Amino acid sequence: MKMLSVQIFFKMKIAAIYTAFIKSSFGSFGKNSLIRPPFLSFDTGDIHIGNNCTVSENGWIQGIRVYAGENFSPRLEIGNGTYIGRNSHIIACLEMRIGRNVIFADGVYVTDNLHGFKNINMPIMEQELETPGPVIIEDEVWLGEHVCVMPGVTIGRHSVIGSNSVVTKNIPPYSVAVGVPARVMKTMNPETGMWERVI
Repeated sequence: MKMLSVQIFFKMKIAAIYTAFIKSSFGSFGKNSLIRPPFLSFDTGDIHIGNNCTVSENGWIQGIRVYAGENFSPRLEIGNGTYIGRNSHIIACLEMRIGRNVIFADGVYVTDNLHGFKNINMPIMEQELETPGPVIIEDEVWLGEHVCVMPGVTIGRHSVIGSNSVVTKNIPPYSVAVGVPARVMKTMNPETGMWERVI
């Protein structure tokens, strides 16, 4: 146990030093927030991180300004107290808002864009991106491991998305959703204060 405590201590120190070096490159960076290396981003100027946030190891958070000759104006906001798990990938061309006290488990993918593929005479990587709409993840949402959140989706406050789910449509506040595509299984009944099954 002592060896594990020493290991955690040194990892936290390394993360604090790393964060101190890179935080000025962000659009804004709140107090007591931490980036644990390794971290990947080709441009952090469009990323705004609130207070007391954590981005865990191998996080990839990216705003895309230019792709296939098309210009974008991304803005990616992460609210106070939000935790981003290991190996998570967040990528935005438009506006993306992640609320306060949100939990990303490991391996979560959130995007507001898709690769174009309709022209069969052109490689997919060379085609313009499709941007169906912004992504909004409201306060206190919990995304389980390997959840995918697709473009144009809003996930309502205090909702839970089960592991390996793919969110393709809006999820109401105070809901539990699972599956591919994700479907609401439970919601909070405001009159009884109880979680009730939907299907």
